[in-house]
Amino acid sequence: MEDNMKKKLWSGVLTVALATLAGISTGVSAQQESQSWSVAVHIQYPDGFVYDHAFATGLSTEELPSILQACGSAHAWGSAVQYHCYAIHE
Repeated sequence: MEDNMKKKLWSGVLTVALATLAGISTGVSAQQESQSWSVAVHIQYPDGFVYDHAFATGLSTEELPSILQACGSAHAWGSAVQYHCYAIHE
């Protein structure tokens, strides 16, 4: 299960990096680049209960990779079947 979490975490980090590069290459203004992000955590338990919760809000694009990494390592798996963090553009 830990490998699956790492794959999803790196997928999110890669998505943010590519989105940042795309914004820079198309000449997006500094105001648009500074728009904020939230990071949420998705947890699914064996009984089917699903829980999505905000992990951090009001983040800059530059903060995203480190916050996604922190989110990915913040949960002690315990009884969770599925766990991953994802970025949401605000």
